[in-house]
Amino acid sequence: MGPTAATETFVGRHADVALLGRLSREVVAGRGQSVLVEGDPGIGKSALLAAGLRTARDLGCEVFWAAADELGQPFPLRAVLDCLDVVGRAEDPWRADILRLLRQEHSPGVTGTGDAVLGAAEQLLALVDRACEAKPVLMVLDDLQWADQASLLVWHRLTRATEQLPLLLVGAYRPVPRRTELDQLRRSAATRGGVQLSLRPLAADEVAELIAVRTGGREVGPELTRLAERAAGNPGYLTELVDALLRENAVRVVGRVAELAGRAVGWSAPASLAAAVADRLGFLSDETTSALRVASLLGAEFAVHDLAVVARMPAAELALLLAEAVGAGVITEAGNHLAFRYPLIRQALYDGTPIAVRTALHREAAKALAEAGAPTSQVAQQLLPAAGSEDEWFLDWLAGAAPILTHRAPQTAIELLRRAIDQVGSDDPRRDVFASWLATSLAGMGRNADAAQQAQQVLSRTTDPDRVAEMSWVLAYTSLRTGRSAEALEALAQGLATSLAPGWRARLLSLTALVQAVDLDTTTALSTAAEAIEAGQAAPDRFAVGMALHVMSLDRSFVGDERGNRELIDQALTVLGDDREHLDLRLLLLCNRIVADLNLDETAGIDERITSVRALAEQAGAARFTQVHVMMAAYYSQLGRWDDALSELESIPELTEGRYSFLNLHGMLALIAGHRDDRTTAAVHLKAVQTEPLAIADDRRNAGYVLLARALACERDGLSVQAVAELSPVLLSPQTGLEMNVRYLCLPELTRLALAAGDRETALSAAQQCLAEADEAPMPVKEAAAARCQGLLERDPQRLVTAAEHFRSAGRRLELANALEDASVLFGEANDLVRARAALSEAIEVYTELRADWDIRRADARTRPYGVRRGQRGRRARPTTGWESLTPTELRVAHLVAQGRSNPDIAAALFLSRRTVQTHVSHILVKLAAHSRSEIAREAAHHPVSTVD
Repeated sequence: MGPTAATETFVGRHADVALLGRLSREVVAGRGQSVLVEGDPGIGKSALLAAGLRTARDLGCEVFWAAADELGQPFPLRAVLDCLDVVGRAEDPWRADILRLLRQEHSPGVTGTGDAVLGAAEQLLALVDRACEAKPVLMVLDDLQWADQASLLVWHRLTRATEQLPLLLVGAYRPVPRRTELDQLRRSAATRGGVQLSLRPLAADEVAELIAVRTGGREVGPELTRLAERAAGNPGYLTELVDALLRENAVRVVGRVAELAGRAVGWSAPASLAAAVADRLGFLSDETTSALRVASLLGAEFAVHDLAVVARMPAAELALLLAEAVGAGVITEAGNHLAFRYPLIRQALYDGTPIAVRTALHREAAKALAEAGAPTSQVAQQLLPAAGSEDEWFLDWLAGAAPILTHRAPQTAIELLRRAIDQVGSDDPRRDVFASWLATSLAGMGRNADAAQQAQQVLSRTTDPDRVAEMSWVLAYTSLRTGRSAEALEALAQGLATSLAPGWRARLLSLTALVQAVDLDTTTALSTAAEAIEAGQAAPDRFAVGMALHVMSLDRSFVGDERGNRELIDQALTVLGDDREHLDLRLLLLCNRIVADLNLDETAGIDERITSVRALAEQAGAARFTQVHVMMAAYYSQLGRWDDALSELESIPELTEGRYSFLNLHGMLALIAGHRDDRTTAAVHLKAVQTEPLAIADDRRNAGYVLLARALACERDGLSVQAVAELSPVLLSPQTGLEMNVRYLCLPELTRLALAAGDRETALSAAQQCLAEADEAPMPVKEAAAARCQGLLERDPQRLVTAAEHFRSAGRRLELANALEDASVLFGEANDLVRARAALSEAIEVYTELRADWDIRRADARTRPYGVRRGQRGRRARPTTGWESLTPTELRVAHLVAQGRSNPDIAAALFLSRRTVQTHVSHILVKLAAHSRSEIAREAAHHPVSTVD
């Protein structure tokens, strides 16, 4: 695809063209950049971009170009899809995968099938990565002011990629209309050092140069100069003005001076650029103008086949008319499509059609496209601007298209469904169909309050059993999301009181069990889950059975029985199979399965399992992708790979889930910062969760890292009693009565802190509960945690050594160092200085490896009173800059970058996500003070691969 040239003889932007040329040369050298160009219509944005395209192509760059379409704005990713020519190059397997994902025609399912738009966005970003692996890339997107929100999000994320890819990203936009997303994009680009151009009008000498080029002269006479002043330096207006004069033979060149012909001295110039480009249409036949008026309904760019369908004309007849329009310079070729030479030409045709006629034409275009088998989204595109034309055909079409539209373009579905509801009467059976899909669309967009209100309205009037069940589900699920379990249970009870189809009854029972489990009514939840399984098997309904087994697995997890939890998860996954409708539940179960493996210290093959889960979540764009990052961070944190854990957490572009991710993300970040004595960072993340995180049961389950970080901060500040108070909520009581995640990490620390504060009662309670937990649900890590607690309580260093042996074999680095530190203190108390020094030296070596500066200071302070000195053992602290500062994972990434691998390829090789690799590459660039991947490669050449840890 290519640009519509605003003027083939573009002049007057020499400095800007030179800037794009310099940036094109830099991107060939491996240094990416982001450029934003702002300018009024006709000011020369398109011509500047065209000049940039020519320079980049001459330098061997791969060039992608598109202009966003005002009519295409409501459809997710359309602008970026056009830019990367995804449809036009569908034979490419990567592009074909993106199209398959976006074209899936199925309902969103009762818990969600993942977000195809987010999934496609991830794949588009990977596509750019791979393109940059082959050669430098220039991406140009004109008319950003019309780009859909999803495309702007991808563009925003690509600006980050320019820091490490040979990617020149150029976006152009008009100052009006103003859009919040575009303002955010400008600010983000500025913070990353992006270039921002604001195109000014041409100066007098530049105006003269342009006129001379257009007329074939070398100078411009005074009369033509005075007339040209009407253009106010706008090159688009000036070009149209001169072309109009040339068409009327109103310019003569004498002695190489271009001047108005005598009869044109008093010629009245068009009042504006819009009028000037509209004047060009006056040279076309009525038939061609009529065809172009229909084409304006399709947007600034259109396919000839679509125009033939909408205009209801044979392609051969249409081709003659389009040839006339091309000859007159009204339209131009744009790859496999045609495009209006100026957006203002299309706007003049569009606005020149009376609104009532235009609305009817859009409606007729929609019907023609639907009859021709056009995609649902393309038909909806025509219906959006046809408000007020909601006739029977529209209502019937929407009733059938709502499931697909809800999945592909929920915002568009919401708009059309609201219009349909306003149109139909209260006794029309389609009203509840529209209202139900509206509730589903709102729920899918995360607009829980609106979805709940809509579902309640449907429930207040419908008697259809399936509709009652579906809306009861939506109402209950949105209530559960927002922590209103009582309302969720009430909605489910009312739904179950209706005569339901067996499948729906089983599903509502399974959701009831989940709400009861979240609300800590464990006995009732298990009973309801058993009833749901029985009903689901009889229906049969695999989802209901899978959900009920999930509830039962949660019960096993809550009481610390990870093996029982894992067995039930495996049963649920077998029942669900690979049906896409069950994707969200499958991802949840798969994540929980991996967490169970981590808790059991059974990590053989876990990298491959995490990779498969991550690929599934990434392809689907599911919100669970955030959970995968958090899960990976917990895994790396457990192994002492804290830098890798931080990279996982930093790779999360935004929190797309609720409290689980929020608490664990900030808790882990605060805890690692606290251990590294980074008080500022720890305080930032603790402030983010400073409100009490134990208000509801689900929060209490996921508050372990937060409580550990709070207690560490208090201990570091010398507030030992407060440190105990911060961690005491991990103790089971009649009020909490539930197993907290990572509780086995918290209880030994609580025992140590309580003993240090002189609170033996709390220490005893913590040790007893840790031992009871290990007895009730035997797991090596819990047995080791109980041994540490008992060793501390009984002042028995040998128990601590035993605990350390398991932590060492399981690769749990922090717990190993903690147990060794405790053992060193007790050996010192017993005046066994040899073993005290040995334990302390190994502990300090691990702390140094983790860069746990606070732990080193604490260990030294605790052992100093007993004369324990660690000598000179321990690794030298890692530098903060240069090759030696790279972590083991960063070293592997750097060498793979040096091999020319793309981020997706590196991700596959290292069992990481593309986003995590991107974060690692960013860290490497900063540490090496490098500006491109090629500079990383040059540095890596001086360091053999054998030096990688």
